[in-house]
Amino acid sequence: MTTTASTASTTASTSTTPAMKTVGKNTLDRNDFMKLFITQMQNQDPLEPMKGTDMATQLAQFSTLDSMQNMSNSMDQLLNYQTSQNNLQLLSLIGKTVQGKGSSMGVLNGAVTPTQYTLANTADSCQVNIYNAAGTMVDSMDLGPASSGVHDLSWDGKMPNGTVVPDGEYTYTVTAMSNGQQVNVDYRTTGQVTGVNFSGSQAQVTVDNSVAMNVADILAVK
Repeated sequence: MTTTASTASTTASTSTTPAMKTVGKNTLDRNDFMKLFITQMQNQDPLEPMKGTDMATQLAQFSTLDSMQNMSNSMDQLLNYQTSQNNLQLLSLIGKTVQGKGSSMGVLNGAVTPTQYTLANTADSCQVNIYNAAGTMVDSMDLGPASSGVHDLSWDGKMPNGTVVPDGEYTYTVTAMSNGQQVNVDYRTTGQVTGVNFSGSQAQVTVDNSVAMNVADILAVK
């Protein structure tokens, strides 16, 4: 009976023992390395001092670590400076006309941003559908046969019933067919830069108060 009670007590005690948690950092910085190095020297055996080669090796490791840390800090400062300079240069685009990748166009005060598309081959038929920012089709145009090359999109900014669409961003798709095969289409967006945005992961310009264009997508400045 005594043995059984003792075993039960031990089991209960074991089951209630709190789990051990790891305390400390997963990585060491140069300050940690220096503390370890000094502690090692203070606690080494006087009868067996650290060999000169070992000390030189550790000093070299510390020197390398310190140099890499300083280089990293310098690169971060250089990158921040370069980013700020690039952002300042982007401000000079305000008021200028740019052309970039994309099938967006802006409507501002009822006027439609000029835009272009390029057909890779001659098409037997060409259909253009225009959508608002919510994805609703607001107009459709049957352009008939079309030659290969660059084409200007001519849209009056009105719905089929003659109502002028509200100002904002619109997108369009071109469906061109040749002998039953779809022709490749390359889209271009053109407009006046009315603002610059640095808040996202990529710097953007605002075209005609409505179209957001990544700076990396700008192909020409006019």
